[in-house]
Amino acid sequence: MPQSTFVDHRGERIRLGVEIGRGGEAAVYCVKGEPGLVAKIYHQPPNREKIEKLSRMVEVQTKPLLAIAAWPIATVFTPGGKSLVGFLMKNMKAFKDIHLLYNPKSRMREFPEKANWQFLVHTATNVARAFCAVHEHGHVIGDVNQSNVRVSPETAVVSLVDCDSFQVSSNGKTYPCEVGVPLFTPPELQEIQFRDATRIPDHDNFGLAVLIFHLLFMGRHPFAGKFLGVGEMPIEKAIAEQRFAFAKDVQRTQMLPPPACITLAHVPPEIGELFTQAFGLSSVRKGRPGGREWIDALNALNARLIVCSSNRAHLFFNELAYCPWCSIESSGVLLFVDNTIAFSSSGFSVEVTWSAILAVPNPGPGNMPSLVGFLSDVEPSPRAKTAARKKLYKFAAVIAASLIAVAFVIFSENGFAYMYFLAVIVGILRGLFHSDAPTEFGRVARAAEARLQNLQNSWKRDASSDSFNTKLESLRALSDEYRRLPEWRKAKIRQLEGTLYDSQLRNYLQRFDIATADIPDVKDGRKVMLSAYGIDDAADITLSALESVPGFSSSLIMQLIAWRQGLETKFKFEPGRGIDPGDIQHLDQNIAKRRAEIETLLSKGPAELRGLRRRIVASRGRLQSELEQALRDVAQAQADERAAA
Repeated sequence: MPQSTFVDHRGERIRLGVEIGRGGEAAVYCVKGEPGLVAKIYHQPPNREKIEKLSRMVEVQTKPLLAIAAWPIATVFTPGGKSLVGFLMKNMKAFKDIHLLYNPKSRMREFPEKANWQFLVHTATNVARAFCAVHEHGHVIGDVNQSNVRVSPETAVVSLVDCDSFQVSSNGKTYPCEVGVPLFTPPELQEIQFRDATRIPDHDNFGLAVLIFHLLFMGRHPFAGKFLGVGEMPIEKAIAEQRFAFAKDVQRTQMLPPPACITLAHVPPEIGELFTQAFGLSSVRKGRPGGREWIDALNALNARLIVCSSNRAHLFFNELAYCPWCSIESSGVLLFVDNTIAFSSSGFSVEVTWSAILAVPNPGPGNMPSLVGFLSDVEPSPRAKTAARKKLYKFAAVIAASLIAVAFVIFSENGFAYMYFLAVIVGILRGLFHSDAPTEFGRVARAAEARLQNLQNSWKRDASSDSFNTKLESLRALSDEYRRLPEWRKAKIRQLEGTLYDSQLRNYLQRFDIATADIPDVKDGRKVMLSAYGIDDAADITLSALESVPGFSSSLIMQLIAWRQGLETKFKFEPGRGIDPGDIQHLDQNIAKRRAEIETLLSKGPAELRGLRRRIVASRGRLQSELEQALRDVAQAQADERAAA
């Protein structure tokens, strides 16, 4: 630790407390007597350019800048004011790195009370506000990355840190930002030395869009996906070639989104268009959306969020036909947990609710009218009777003509006359028997039968008690499951007791995040790709999981497996320690989540059954007369067809 007493640029004494953070450039210390402040002290004395920049930053500080950033408040000097060694800024102890929020696993650990999508949308809006404030003051962040944006777990308020690296403009002079992270750097700066580049707000707007994408899309990077072409596609290369993995023009980008992730179809079209403008082909030429555009679009999204009827931890865009989070979590990925229900009492009584369900009268099977009752008294219509008489006359004519033909054959001596007379007789008979009546009555009968079949199908679908009984049985199954939850918990506890070794090993490995690990050939881009495929810590590393990640060769896979195995050698099993409290808490959270889901479904049961009963009764009343008339029509049409046949 350096000497403990310094002075600020006004000559006031500053006493350092304990060290609370350290990086390659500086260390951060508490300031005694000033809990709201900390001091950033450089390991090496800054050069003249840096000293001038910090002094200017202190001079141009404003309330809006101090509200959204750990902006230099005062410069810090050695006693006597001889050498500048650092600066004072607000204490960020209550804030956490933004990547801990947008990664689902760390969010549940670090933001347990706020882990829903609305909080993420709110945070994204505040990120846009922070960028807006910096740009409106004429400065550029430059080094946009996941470590220089922090979030309050309570309020979603955002604060920017490492402000001394910003590109600052004051009194006509620009102090450059000499650093940057490729994964947040726009394509036009990917191959440029940062110290030689003059940044503009549009460059920041690329990083802003990446951060917002991370927040809305569960930590996914917009350029991390499955490459359909030949060879590897690192994220940095995908950015340089503008291969937005979620773009609609897949034929050009040759990229597909990673699995278990929402897409642009799950956000409002306005937000999808902003992402396309930020990451698409025209972004360099036409510019990217700025903070104000994002604020308006995200505020509109926040106002249009609805709560999932199956899981109240799920909030989503109200124009979607279904909850996208339910679909993703059904594959085994856990994104959101509603911790508020874990140990709360809802006052729900399954017995009272089940009694209310049983109190809804069953509509019964219903009596669909039958054709049998309409057949006995049906007489052929006058038209059918006329057709039948004509048929009889024709039959008599046929008999007479046949007799004449036989007599002529017997008594005729002229063969030619015989043949002529026979042809005449055949023509007469053809004319007598040619009639459309049977065909016409058949068409009428078939049409009547088709109408009847349609009505009978409607009765089975809308007027039978099948839908009521199916719903009742599903509610019965839910009530049985609800009553068995305590036994299910006991069974899970026994299961945890039988897998203590695996549980302790898993919890141990989950402490080692890949994002902060030093693995030789697995740098930031590959770490982000791993996260896009749900591999965030050592416990996630398995051969099958790694083989599903695009661009990971066998040598990279073996490096990661070796890293995990190296950690496993340091693991010590403690059989006497019992079940990990975290596992018990996670189990209870899952049970509470399922309990709340069942309570919601059962509570809706009586109203749903009453609604089904009303629809069934109404359908019976509507279809009864239609069916009876259709049955009469069929009976009449069939009687006419038989008569005219």
